[in-house]
Amino acid sequence: MVLVIGDPRHGRVEIFVDRERGVVEVGSPALPNATIVRRDGSPVGDPSPIGTRDPRQLVLTVGGDSGRVSPGTGFATRRSYRIRAEFRDASYEFTPRSANASRFARNGVELAAFERAPTGWLDVSWAPDASVTPGEAALAYLLVGAYGVGSPGVLKSVVGHGGAAF
Repeated sequence: MVLVIGDPRHGRVEIFVDRERGVVEVGSPALPNATIVRRDGSPVGDPSPIGTRDPRQLVLTVGGDSGRVSPGTGFATRRSYRIRAEFRDASYEFTPRSANASRFARNGVELAAFERAPTGWLDVSWAPDASVTPGEAALAYLLVGAYGVGSPGVLKSVVGHGGAAF
């Protein structure tokens, strides 16, 4: 699956998702190469596009530098769908705001908001005063590709949901 985004700051961004292999890649002329990979042999036990919420099974690389991804459990509350990442001496959070929206923050300061339209279109709004590096933008798009935007509410989580990508 490929999602193409017209980013207002970074131009054309492509997110490639191969759920079977457990690979999410971000490609853009303006951003460094970036990947999240599910380790070989790790079980697919989560409906997210990357297929796991186990941080021990994930390998994050942005522009040749590695980082850590720590997904929440992804059950019941929106907050449980929060993804934490450590990369280049900073802490990041990708947190659902609603069923169709998530925010991306560095050290508690919002850098971007992502919103998924009913048509599947993805909109990104970068904070006007935030200085965002290309590596940080690539990281944000990796998290979008690996875990999608937004989260179901409590009722849908308890009853079950389809784990829709993006």
